[in-house]
Amino acid sequence: MSHHYSGPDFRFPRGDARLDFTDLYAFPKPGDTGKSILIMNVHPSAGENPPGPTTSEPFAPEALYELKIDSDGDAVADVAYRVRFSAFKRGAQTAILHRVDGPQAAGTGDGGRVIVDGAPVSLGREARVTEAGDTRFFAGWRSDPFFCDVEGAKSNLQFTGDDFFADKDVCSIVLEVPNSALGEKEVRLWARTLTPDDGGGWLQVERGARPAQAVACRRKRCLPRR
Repeated sequence: MSHHYSGPDFRFPRGDARLDFTDLYAFPKPGDTGKSILIMNVHPSAGENPPGPTTSEPFAPEALYELKIDSDGDAVADVAYRVRFSAFKRGAQTAILHRVDGPQAAGTGDGGRVIVDGAPVSLGREARVTEAGDTRFFAGWRSDPFFCDVEGAKSNLQFTGDDFFADKDVCSIVLEVPNSALGEKEVRLWARTLTPDDGGGWLQVERGARPAQAVACRRKRCLPRR
């Protein structure tokens, strides 16, 4: 699924581009059907309201980026992958990946079993991949896979033929895991971003699962749900 600018009036959640969830992908690893690849994209490199580039800091260090996996069809998460990032210092940032299994995976928190720690975030063209046992992890800037005629969408669907995202980037969190890590049945997958709340817990600020789940609205003109 893909959607951008899911805050009010084509803005970002809480006004922070780093919290904006944009894409969710899951597919078998090419050439190895025993493994799967999960991708969560956030943080478009350019905003629409206000227009212009967003921050060069890839991920918010105060935020929690989470993938939820339901492995038994009851719409309750049985596995959760949780990613936190260090502060962006001297042009660098690192990631820590936790995994949570069982009833705690359905909850909210930043704990769990450490899978990857200190993984470097990719800031340029080179993909810096971290391997830990049977898991491979990537986080960093990549070309935005989304395409949309933004001006046409804002103008009562009078499309211009221009792909606003053709030269834009997005920040990706990518996991390569063995299928056995996801369960033995068909899985359901969703993703979300969270920030600390005033009570010391976590507040969900963005979530995505089904294609075209979000409604894009501006000035009371909306694209319908599908």
